[in-house]
Amino acid sequence: MRRTLILTIAALTGLLLVWLIVVRAPEPPAPAAKPVVHAPAPAVAPPAEAPIAPKSEEPPVKPVAETKPPEQKPAVPPPPASDTTHEDADAQAEDTADDSTDSENDEDSGPPEIDTDHATDLIADLIASEENATETDHLPNAVVQTLKKFDQESADANWSENAQQHIEATLDAWIAALPADAQAHLALIHVECRATLCQVLAADNDPGSADERSQAGHEWQQAILSLPQQPWWHELGFVDSSTQVSGADEHTLYISYLLREVKTSPAPDAPSDTGETGSTDGG
Repeated sequence: MRRTLILTIAALTGLLLVWLIVVRAPEPPAPAAKPVVHAPAPAVAPPAEAPIAPKSEEPPVKPVAETKPPEQKPAVPPPPASDTTHEDADAQAEDTADDSTDSENDEDSGPPEIDTDHATDLIADLIASEENATETDHLPNAVVQTLKKFDQESADANWSENAQQHIEATLDAWIAALPADAQAHLALIHVECRATLCQVLAADNDPGSADERSQAGHEWQQAILSLPQQPWWHELGFVDSSTQVSGADEHTLYISYLLREVKTSPAPDAPSDTGETGSTDGG
């Protein structure tokens, strides 16, 4: 009985070994399956590519490194910085010199050329104020009286136009002979002659140089004072002149009057009684 049991166990054991051999027989191709393990191995290498990702993060760091050199450059070359400051100072000095020369040129050039229309309006306002003047305005009596006398007179058909033409021609020639800088600031506004008075209106928009021009003989009053030297002065019967000088709106206004002396022919002499008595006494 025991022998049978042992034989049975041995038979079963043999069968088990045979079965195991049979089951494990197809395992030789298992090494070929190992490449499947080789593929999922580090060949996929996602972790190996992971360190490459930080490289994309380096560009934002680079601007920081690039911004630092500009901050350090000014400190590196102090001598050039001093040189540039000197150059800037020289440039500023040249600019200020140019500005000063421009301002000097502006001062030398003075005001713009005179505006005749504006000067005419200023003189018209001055004459209107004198015509409406009262005793409380404290104007010289001679000025007011001469103006009123001129307003009351009428033109002399045989004399006024001829006198006016001579005055205008002489004063225009006087202005034309002035230097260009003085000529641009003077204007003969109007000349009008009546029975015994001629009114001459003029204006100057550069009163700042009046003294200098007066010393050079270029001041307007000297033009009026030169009229008596003209040959027509006495031929037309002029005997005197007067000039009123006023200022308005940075202009110097001149109102001159030329006085004519009108000679009246004397009445014929009547026979004297003394002559008749003398003749009788002599007889």
